[in-house]
Amino acid sequence: VIVGALSLKDLEFYGVTAKALDGIVSQLRYTRGVEVAVFMYELEPQCYKVSMRSNGKVNVSQIAGSLGGGGHVKAAGCEVSGTYKEVVEQLLAQIEAQL
Repeated sequence: VIVGALSLKDLEFYGVTAKALDGIVSQLRYTRGVEVAVFMYELEPQCYKVSMRSNGKVNVSQIAGSLGGGGHVKAAGCEVSGTYKEVVEQLLAQIEAQL
């Protein structure tokens, strides 16, 4: 599992829009040895937009669905509230349960 994230502060500092972030999660998935890639960015304080991609062993749609989102078996997303650490721990627990 690989996780990438940007804080609201980073997005504002660099003037990055959500559109500019498209494709990052897919690129993370190509990292050797990675089964699931997660990329998230802060929409507002302690609220993250989460995108997940799987190479097949993990159903990321199931994870996103449990958090109010949706998608497909290999590509899904959702919005999750909490601190960075809480969000990552919640996602990793569900990913690890499927591995």
